[in-house]
Amino acid sequence: MEGNRQTSGESITVFRARRVRTMERSLPLATAVAVRDGMIIEVGTLESLRPWLDHHPHVIDDRFADQVIMPGLVEPHAHPSLMATMLALDWIPPEPWDLPSGHVAAATSEEEYRGRLEALLRRDEAEGVPEDRPLITFGYHAQFHGDLTRDDLDRLSPLRPLILWQRSFHELRCNGPALEFLDAAEGAEWDPHIELDSGRLYESGMTWALRTLVPILLEPDRFRRSLLDFTALAQMGGITTVVDAGLGIFDVDYELGVYRELFGDAASPITTYLMPNVGMIRGRWKDETLAKVEALIDELPADSDTDVRLRFLRAAKFFTDGAFIAQLMQAGGPGYIDGHVGAWLADPGQMLRQAREWWNAGFDIHTHVTGDLGVQACLDAVDTLLHEHPRFDHRSTLHHFGMSTSAQVRRLARLGMQVSANAFYLRLFSRRFAESGLGWERASQIIRLGSVREQGSTVSLHSDVPMGPLLPLEAASITVTRTAADGTVMCPEEALTPEDALRAITIDAAFQMRLDHRIGSLSAGKDADMVVLDTDPMEIEAADWPSIGVLATIRGGRVFDNPARSGQVRAPGRNPV
Repeated sequence: MEGNRQTSGESITVFRARRVRTMERSLPLATAVAVRDGMIIEVGTLESLRPWLDHHPHVIDDRFADQVIMPGLVEPHAHPSLMATMLALDWIPPEPWDLPSGHVAAATSEEEYRGRLEALLRRDEAEGVPEDRPLITFGYHAQFHGDLTRDDLDRLSPLRPLILWQRSFHELRCNGPALEFLDAAEGAEWDPHIELDSGRLYESGMTWALRTLVPILLEPDRFRRSLLDFTALAQMGGITTVVDAGLGIFDVDYELGVYRELFGDAASPITTYLMPNVGMIRGRWKDETLAKVEALIDELPADSDTDVRLRFLRAAKFFTDGAFIAQLMQAGGPGYIDGHVGAWLADPGQMLRQAREWWNAGFDIHTHVTGDLGVQACLDAVDTLLHEHPRFDHRSTLHHFGMSTSAQVRRLARLGMQVSANAFYLRLFSRRFAESGLGWERASQIIRLGSVREQGSTVSLHSDVPMGPLLPLEAASITVTRTAADGTVMCPEEALTPEDALRAITIDAAFQMRLDHRIGSLSAGKDADMVVLDTDPMEIEAADWPSIGVLATIRGGRVFDNPARSGQVRAPGRNPV
């Protein structure tokens, strides 16, 4: 329990630094952190630590004496299993990525995209890949790469199945052979999100395709290797805590088994917290879902004092509307410029019914929401649940938070709700959506975080990887500068202050997961989780934060070098299909 953690009396290690930025108001700056048994004993200076050091054996670790130490960065919404499967595919994204396998250049036009797709087909033909084996690529986006239909893809590949996994993950574009491979005609008999003429499968249609794709994507050896690559990416971003905000996206039993093997060990450089994707795991566990999750919480409690690095939050993940990146969010009036309509993953009534059981059982409600109509559905649901079953300090959190209105921001604060936003929406898509989709006013105001803080709710930042990279400092930079990819500043009135942006990747992210008593800041009694930087973010302009070097992470007092600097990253390989 909180407050009862003890140490064994082993030797104290004191990490010295040019500056320790604690994210604690009472002691914001220091130059030394004393650690024992994975716990912070005291933060201060060598002089202020003297009472401890005079009474206990200790060592002074000076390797970071010229660097900056901050709390280990917190990733409150990632998808390790999803990123692992995507790492095994060929990437043609609209923006550049640095992956364990190397740098992936952006493809920003239809001509460039088609050229790279044709090059992959030629590569596989030269290597003798069978014609019945699908080529699956990740990163397609119509606003960058053109509206490629079934007919277009049939011309590119008339015999071999060709599947373009859209940049949002929520959509596939397929040629005729791929539709046959996925049994799409059978699914189209009942699912309106499977369009055979266009070759488009989205939301529930994409879920139908997963029946065929999951056994391929979860090939054991490759899946394990790619999960280790995910861990390396987290380390490279300075992250010591990751929340899998959607356990069970593919196969909950299989995912749990591999997570126990790879993330449960005390030697893991990150602590992984699990949050169930209620809709997906109910498909496997049926009426036993809540009871099974309760048992996992008892087995892997979030407040465990053991050195097991896999833990379970008392929180549940739900969905309202479709993917922001694919413009499937439910947009209120005046809607989309071209008149199309977004998709509900769970309409407002369904969302309320799904959440009620978990709310009444004391779970925090975390909801994927991208459009302002989705936000409205969440606010209405929490309002109803508060009246039915009042709860204090429920920390319900809206995740992604693409579109919203100022009225909704005021209301969510009054309901005691929080926001976890994907800043990369603003960087990568705001300008495109201003031109094609939403118009300037609404597109410039996406990720409305300044207002959220002004109203008193906390803000955290996440990657939703692979929707954005595992780079919290870059995400924080975006929310301060609000600069799109082309350099346009988008609604600077909604910017976060530098301090709030750093809080959003440390202590406020920890607060939303009920972990702020353990991580997110540096003070006595907390977990010894830290990141070592070559520059203090508060000493430079926020626009330059992405260039700050991550030298190492410290998890539970144990130092882990940045694998990119030590050459430890492994290449995930190519398409496993």
